[in-house]
Amino acid sequence: MIKRIIIYLIIYAVLLITIVFTLSEMETFFILAIVISGLGFGILIIFEVYKKFIFGSKPKNYNLEYINSNVENLNKISQKPFLFGLEKKIISDDEFYFDDENFYVVNGNNEAAKFDLNSITELSRTSIRINNSTIWQVKINHKEEELIFKFANNYTIWNKNFLLFYEKLKAINPSAIKSKWSLWKM
Repeated sequence: MIKRIIIYLIIYAVLLITIVFTLSEMETFFILAIVISGLGFGILIIFEVYKKFIFGSKPKNYNLEYINSNVENLNKISQKPFLFGLEKKIISDDEFYFDDENFYVVNGNNEAAKFDLNSITELSRTSIRINNSTIWQVKINHKEEELIFKFANNYTIWNKNFLLFYEKLKAINPSAIKSKWSLWKM
């Protein structure tokens, strides 16, 4: 991405130099050409950043075996941040829970897919933030397939479930923890 942006910047600089040397006598076209080229360059840079961080970042829907489940006794670790609908392109559609032995992926119908905590291969912080909430991802090895789920944690002063999940996973499988917990980077 950085290489492409640098190439675009060089092309933009050459274009501006060409505009300055060829159209500087025609004042009306000169200003119009600079404004249009600047807008085009800005749109191109925004598209590159969008393509890198947003497009394709939402995990695909997996064919999971859901069962009816009672989530009352489980600890919820996810929340749905609000970003005018764009959050749906980034985070998973499911809610996430855990107990002493399992990790649960709960869909909109309150059906849960259950995974052993030992099957979690990675818990890491992504570079994406929505409304001051960091997006985390969980990778699970399930039936020779790697499942990836992304979510915003629900850590607050009163709700420490995500920290409990982090510490439990760290105790069970320390190699799965790829991002260090920090109150300032949650």
